[in-house]
Order: sequence, then C-alpha cells, then structure tokens
Amino acid sequence: MILRRCFVISMMIAAVVLTGWGGGVARAAPVSPSETPSPSLDRALATIRSQGYTATQTGGFNQNNDLSVIVARWSGSVDGHPQRAFLFHRGHLVGADTARPSATIRWIWSTSDVVALGYDLYHSTDPLCCPTAGAATVRYRWDETKVSSQDPVPPASWSAPVSRRAVNNTG
Repeated sequence: MILRRCFVISMMIAAVVLTGWGGGVARAAPVSPSETPSPSLDRALATIRSQGYTATQTGGFNQNNDLSVIVARWSGSVDGHPQRAFLFHRGHLVGADTARPSATIRWIWSTSDVVALGYDLYHSTDPLCCPTAGAATVRYRWDETKVSSQDPVPPASWSAPVSRRAVNNTG
C-alpha cells in the first residue's frame, strides 16, 4: 500500500514537472521573430543595402513564399524619398516593383505568390511632401519564371495629371 502511494505521488510529480502545471517551473520567454531576423532575412537586407537602400518594411518578406517583398528607402535620403519595393522569390532577389523608384510605397498584403503594394498619388502641382490624389494598389504575381503586375502601375512622370512620382536617387 505504501509502495503504491509512493508510485502514485511520484507519477503526479512527474506530470507536474513535464506539463509545467503548478507554477513552480521556470520557462524561457518566447523570442519574437522581429527580435531575431532569420538568416534569409539578414541576407535579403544585405542585398538591399548593397543596392544603396535601407529597409523600411520587412513584414511582407517570407523566404518560403514564391513572391515576397521588402520596401526600402534610398540610404542617402534625408526625407524618406525615393522608395523601392524589392521582390523576392523564395528568399532570392528577382527585381524591383518598377524600373524607377517611387516617392512613397507601402506593403499592403501578401499571399504565397502575390504581393499588393500601395503607391501614394500626386497631382502635378503637389509638393513632394503632400500627395493629394489618393493611392493606388498594384498587385504583383509570381508566374513561375518572373514577376508581373496584375494592375496598372501609376505613371512616374511629375507632369502627369496623377502620378506615383518617380524620384531619382542621385542625392
């Protein structure tokens, strides 16, 4: 009888220790993914830096997706312009959203093969600080070999009635 009670008590203690029930077991705090970037994100950020840009949004990057994105600003910028969206296939850079940088870009959402970006839009008389023409959403899709836009990309010209304002990064 005493042996059986000892066995039952030892099993209960083991259950408490293994499950953490009872409050006496110390547990390590979980580490947020944003606190420790993955090696693949580190490589992506280094690639962007080598192009002269500094990441501003990394939430759209997923090394396992067919298409993901990191939004960045030109590193020499004093006002946050110009910006580019760097597109990645399974963690490898495959290009940028457009041939010329834009004034302001935002990552909106992603699936495993589509990235949606938002572009601030300017009337031709708007100063660079203050777009008043709303925003355009452009979806980019990975089509097994390359990235293609699924929606019209706003024009880049400052003289267009409404544009995304291509901004040169020449300092």
